[in-house]
Amino acid sequence: MKDYRSTEEKYEYSPIMEEVYSEMLKRKRDNRTREGIETGKEPDGKTPFFDIFINHREKPYPIKLAMGIVESWMVTEPTMHDKEVLVGFPRPMRPIHEHFSIGLCRERHVLNHPSYADRKEELNALMTAMRPEFHPDEGKAAAALEESMFCTEEFPNANQLLWGALWHTGGYQGHTVPNYDILLTRGVGDVLRETRQRLAKETEEKKILMYKACEIILQGFGDWIKLQATAADKKAEDESDPVLKKRYLNAAQNCRDIAFDAPKTYYQAAQLTFFYNLWDANDCTGRTDQYLYPFFEKAVKEDRAFAEEVTASLMMKFYEHGVHNITVGGIIPETGEDAANDLTFLMLQILRRNHATHPRMSIRVNEKSDPRMLALAVQMWSEGMSDPTVASDSTIIPAFINNYGVEPKDAMNYSLLGCQELEIPGKSNFGCEDGVFNLAKVLEYTLNNGMDRYDNKAVLGLPLGKITDYETFDDLWNAFEKQIVFLTKRFCELCDVGQQIRAANYAKLVKTPFTEACLERGLNLDDGGAYYGYGCVETAGSSVTADSLTAIKKLVYDEKLISRHTLEAALAANFEGYEKERQLLLNRAPKFGNDNEEADEMAQRVLKLFWTEIKKYKSIRGMEYSGACSLLSGGLHYGEHTWASADGRFAGEPLGNSIGPRPGADTNGLTAMLNSVSKLPLDLGVGGTTCNIVIPTSTTSTPEMRKNIEDMIYTFLNNGGQLGQITTANLDDLVDAKAHPELHSDLIIRIGGFSIKFIELAEDEQDEIISRYSA
Repeated sequence: MKDYRSTEEKYEYSPIMEEVYSEMLKRKRDNRTREGIETGKEPDGKTPFFDIFINHREKPYPIKLAMGIVESWMVTEPTMHDKEVLVGFPRPMRPIHEHFSIGLCRERHVLNHPSYADRKEELNALMTAMRPEFHPDEGKAAAALEESMFCTEEFPNANQLLWGALWHTGGYQGHTVPNYDILLTRGVGDVLRETRQRLAKETEEKKILMYKACEIILQGFGDWIKLQATAADKKAEDESDPVLKKRYLNAAQNCRDIAFDAPKTYYQAAQLTFFYNLWDANDCTGRTDQYLYPFFEKAVKEDRAFAEEVTASLMMKFYEHGVHNITVGGIIPETGEDAANDLTFLMLQILRRNHATHPRMSIRVNEKSDPRMLALAVQMWSEGMSDPTVASDSTIIPAFINNYGVEPKDAMNYSLLGCQELEIPGKSNFGCEDGVFNLAKVLEYTLNNGMDRYDNKAVLGLPLGKITDYETFDDLWNAFEKQIVFLTKRFCELCDVGQQIRAANYAKLVKTPFTEACLERGLNLDDGGAYYGYGCVETAGSSVTADSLTAIKKLVYDEKLISRHTLEAALAANFEGYEKERQLLLNRAPKFGNDNEEADEMAQRVLKLFWTEIKKYKSIRGMEYSGACSLLSGGLHYGEHTWASADGRFAGEPLGNSIGPRPGADTNGLTAMLNSVSKLPLDLGVGGTTCNIVIPTSTTSTPEMRKNIEDMIYTFLNNGGQLGQITTANLDDLVDAKAHPELHSDLIIRIGGFSIKFIELAEDEQDEIISRYSA
């Protein structure tokens, strides 16, 4: 029996699973596609949402939505691939589909598929005509509110300068983790019975509609599971090999057994987990090693080989369809003891064997953690992987309890989701995210009398003056603080209106019955149904803002090496003709990320100001906003719309995609960078605040080196760090991969929250990664 807790052991597929894996690789879509939902079969020409909404126009929207979701699955042909143990496959992409981010989505590109050729014009016209029916709230109120805040008769389109430059409001991803514990311990049928009991007693029309919609979803989900048995039955009928025939018959019986009843075996629990994850658009599955472990523990005593095969099958499905995040390790809430178990290590070893970008995995680390878990993670990084992400229990759990009032047992049960946001699984909706706010743009307004330098006309912030008007640094800081207060209020108001869109659109209807308190309250998950309803604000440009303020304080006000008028001229000219001043700003002023007290204190001050300010506001889900920073490639895009900054950065250059320093700013080594990050007020950033950690492969080549990395990461996580996402490569490899992509198909990197093969990145994203290694 292999000891998967050892880095020396490697998981190997059985011969039959090796065949299954090879066939899966032939079907698997590229990384970008798996980050979305188009991992199913080719479009099939069917129109379930159109059919339901046209044939039942008299019914309320939530009922039609629920009926449409169920119909979209029921008209999809049940699928089981050769020699597999798990049944199920995603729906084909169709012109209308639903997603937990916003509700119903219109996908006009699907109409170009041959299966829709005969109805393309008709469906295109219907898509436009029926738009109000598909979207009860299209965001007109949000647009009107933003116009009233910023547009004037002189500048009627001023608000167009905000989107993607200063902020993004109203949410865009919407990840949450449903309660898989409830699904597996109670089963679909028991939750359906509770829904019907609550419906029978309810008198409020809004809640009646919510219960009816959930009833339709649950009944439809169970019926659909039964239907999946036919795929396995067909396989068994056509199979002559008695071993495979039995395999298929068992799969079919599983489907019938778990359609409405709770699973009794690990095989059944894994199948039901996968089925529900399909309906949940392959979103995050939370602490999978915890809720599946009681089933797994029993299964390995009966047939270890098959238990491992089921685990491999589930992980393979999660790989093929791009599950966004799985959390393992951590603490057992009931005892406070280490939660890592044999399933934890087996799942990590399978991910290691696949050397894959999906499923993304995260490990929770604490002082009681089995040290072999972090050692295995370091081993995986040394082999070129960027998973797993590491999360600090010692930072996150007290922050949830002390700053946000989360009950200790729930705080100890937190999980990661999406691209490293944090949540209480099955019990919360933290927005993920309610919006993005670019601090560097706020400073741009502060130094330019409230105006965007790309426009220099419309006043978007407060007209408090230019850098030339601030006699002291305190004057400048006070003006910056006033801009933060002014813009944060408007930002949170717009985020709330945006979240009302999700609530009206029932975006998370499939998640709702399996999220605690939704049925009790009679509210959908986006409408305040979840037990915890905090807000989450992704924060862009914090290091650029802090370094700019540090440079101004030191070079303009303290040392007087650059005058205020000269700095104004240099910024306005994007440093053209002011290279001497730019070099002073770049090299004489200290930068965050180098364990420098002056620079680090400014970074703390900037984040504490903003994250304390947003905490004054509550989301429509009823609880305070929290800070976060996991920007995907947002640091690139917000940088494109942010003018030259006083840290020496040119207009349009990247801001950075994590809470760490701007690429190239940290020059004192990795330990110094981690020390700087660990000083930040991350207890206010429980939305999920990740740090990009670059580890050259040359530093991981021996056991002693890997142990040093392990100790460094452990120290970071237990001394104030929150989340770390890893990229291991060498600069030469990255440069060569850009020039010769065909030679580097297995080079995996991390970009602001998700893993991807380097060669699948756009050129500007490749350049941003290379810049991290060029410091």
